[in-house]
Amino acid sequence: MYFVSSYDVNPNVIKKEKGKVLLQSNYPCEHKESSRLPLYLYESKNKIKGVLLFIHGLGTNNLKYLKWFPRNFSEFGYNSALMVLPYHFERTPKGYKSGQLFLSTTDNPTLRSRFEHAVVDVLTSLNYLKKVYGRDIYLMGFSFGGMVSTIAASFDRDIKGLSLCVTGGNFYYITWKSFVTKVLRVQYEQNKECNPQKCADYHGKEFLEYISNLKTPAIEIDSAPIACYEYDPIVFAKFVTAPVIMFKALFDVFIPKKSTVELFNSFGSLKKEIHSLPSGHLSSYIFRKRILKLTMRFFEN
Repeated sequence: MYFVSSYDVNPNVIKKEKGKVLLQSNYPCEHKESSRLPLYLYESKNKIKGVLLFIHGLGTNNLKYLKWFPRNFSEFGYNSALMVLPYHFERTPKGYKSGQLFLSTTDNPTLRSRFEHAVVDVLTSLNYLKKVYGRDIYLMGFSFGGMVSTIAASFDRDIKGLSLCVTGGNFYYITWKSFVTKVLRVQYEQNKECNPQKCADYHGKEFLEYISNLKTPAIEIDSAPIACYEYDPIVFAKFVTAPVIMFKALFDVFIPKKSTVELFNSFGSLKKEIHSLPSGHLSSYIFRKRILKLTMRFFEN
């Protein structure tokens, strides 16, 4: 088995509604709620410049706010869509909170499968949008959605531009330096499976050598020294061919600045830009108009 590439990413439409389409998720899932893939659609009434897919982040209340991005992209000539991630919002299994299944386990194979599910769904959604609207397609991800978008962009070379907001890579920083992953650190302390020094060692020279030796993003399952390499955006960045614009929050306690900068540097010689926002992680939304303006300028240049 190979990460992501062993699964079908052709779209199968279950139901169409006004402003929404429901696809079948191509990833096998034990939770029926996440076996269906909703896309919220925002068709432009203006001259079409392209197609945009937006991927939201972890959380329980951010969907209604983050819909602002695809809705406003549509005002400027982009047929846009927002994909609901597996285990989130209407895809949340009973008994859980939205996004909880990404933060409730330290079992790396389980986490890898959940990242893989998300990436397969993004690629499926991109293929649906290409089929309906055409191939000039762009991808934008916010926070956790930016991590998933980076991995997806390494598999889809049709993407013309990638916008990543308050996101990053390298699970040493994300696990041990982020406010949001405190629950995982408690579990690690209890089961003795990992600790800051062990994780830092794994993300040193060995991590860089592993990335350097990779020839394809289709990584064979269980081939890495540790499973978290196999779903780290840093590992996949070298395979992204689309130009990249990134936004980092200067006071981000969720995604450490080093995590963002390392991901930015991992894109290598691509055309790329990074912009700083004088905000925290969640308050970066205050600068949504600036993010929109700079992203459109970048895409159109």
